[in-house]
Amino acid sequence: MRVVVAELSHETNTFSSVPTDLAAFERAGIRRGAAVTRELGGTATPVAGFLDAAVELGLELIPILSVWATPSGMVTAGALDSLLGEIVDGIARAGPVDGVLLGLHGAMVSEAARDADGYILNRVRRAVGPRVPVVATLDLHANISDAMAELADALVGFDTYPHVDQRERGREAAELLVRIARGEVHPETALARPPMLPTSQNMPTHQEPMRSIVARAHELERTPGVLTITVAGGFPPADVEEAGFCVLVTTDGDPGLARRLADELAGLAWQRRDGFLGGVASWEEAAAALRAIQHGPLVLVDIGDNPWTGGTGDSAELLRFLLHEGARDAALALIADPESVARCIAAGVGSIVDLRLGGKIDRLHGAPLPVRGYVRMLSDGRYVNRGPMHAGVPVDLGRTAVVACDSVAVLVTERAETPIDINIFRTHGIEPTNLRVIALKGKGHFRAAFEPIAERVVLVEGPGISGADLSRLDFRHVRRPIWPLDPFDE
Repeated sequence: MRVVVAELSHETNTFSSVPTDLAAFERAGIRRGAAVTRELGGTATPVAGFLDAAVELGLELIPILSVWATPSGMVTAGALDSLLGEIVDGIARAGPVDGVLLGLHGAMVSEAARDADGYILNRVRRAVGPRVPVVATLDLHANISDAMAELADALVGFDTYPHVDQRERGREAAELLVRIARGEVHPETALARPPMLPTSQNMPTHQEPMRSIVARAHELERTPGVLTITVAGGFPPADVEEAGFCVLVTTDGDPGLARRLADELAGLAWQRRDGFLGGVASWEEAAAALRAIQHGPLVLVDIGDNPWTGGTGDSAELLRFLLHEGARDAALALIADPESVARCIAAGVGSIVDLRLGGKIDRLHGAPLPVRGYVRMLSDGRYVNRGPMHAGVPVDLGRTAVVACDSVAVLVTERAETPIDINIFRTHGIEPTNLRVIALKGKGHFRAAFEPIAERVVLVEGPGISGADLSRLDFRHVRRPIWPLDPFDE
């Protein structure tokens, strides 16, 4: 059985001022052909799951392309059409194939199409025809459209947040594709979309309310005739009509069962919607937590400038807070500021530098912070994730300087990236378990690596476009009314 493999993934924050062009994907690293399997095999990614299943089931994989870029603004039409063109051309060159496995996100928005994932699936479907099965993996924060559900034979979403099951879901998708190709099952899907637009700070699946919702989905997956169930929390900053919470149920030839189970899970999510609210401390509460540290580390996370939700990564508000509070034995990852990195490199290790950190891309993430610091280290910013999330996946922050500002070690980088892995510190000579304060830009993915070593975790919300306060964002395309933007009586 010959199966095409491709991955084209982006989580688009349409409120971001930073467009996602082809150069952005190239900076993220585009793997083509044999490099897809060579570099992603054994990693905690969906493509690695495809490869696992191929070995077990004797599939001949035809890898074309794999790329995911750090969340940012609208994907340009040129970028999408160029990368998708490579996939479609690769399918044509492959000749007759028995199936297509895709790694998608589900919340990509492009100048070419607001439902960019549906656009991708449509082009792939046209390339292979109606009879060749197409199965795709999706992020838990996908905004699943009707077109996506109709164009794919099956969609398999991640079950965890942080996303530590990507490889397993890739394997599941490949196994399901084989069953479809052999005619063993005949997928029927139902999509339920309650009027909910929850933000993700309370969406981790090891805590309520998502824990109970996902647990119920897993129970229902054991129902005879059910092939797979995806519970997607959605991605609000992708301002599209289908943004928000949704449930997709795929059954073996039973559309009525699919509809009934999808509606049940959507109703459960609606009943528990208030559990998605809150979870963010005030800066005064964060200051009290800082003073109350026993041994540490306190993990302090600014959700307002999370690069993996489309933040610029150049807010200096977290550092401003730490310096004001006199924090000691602290490290901050990160502030993206290529200009400051260049100044540090010019000065050299061991130098004292005067910098205006952050706040350079727009005025949505706070003003630059004047600091005097000591350049402790310079690096190429490259490391490999230890895991559990994205274990084995390389990261490139661009040129990076570790600058000591009083008792706070700051990673100043050329590129914005969400710190999800302990190795971001260890690679730069900082042992996180020895710190009193670990300061991060993030939302939920940090929990997989940092929550186990934390004395306490506190979320705060500085200025930015990635936080829990949706009133900061001027929504124009989401369906209305929708909770919590609009009032509901029940």
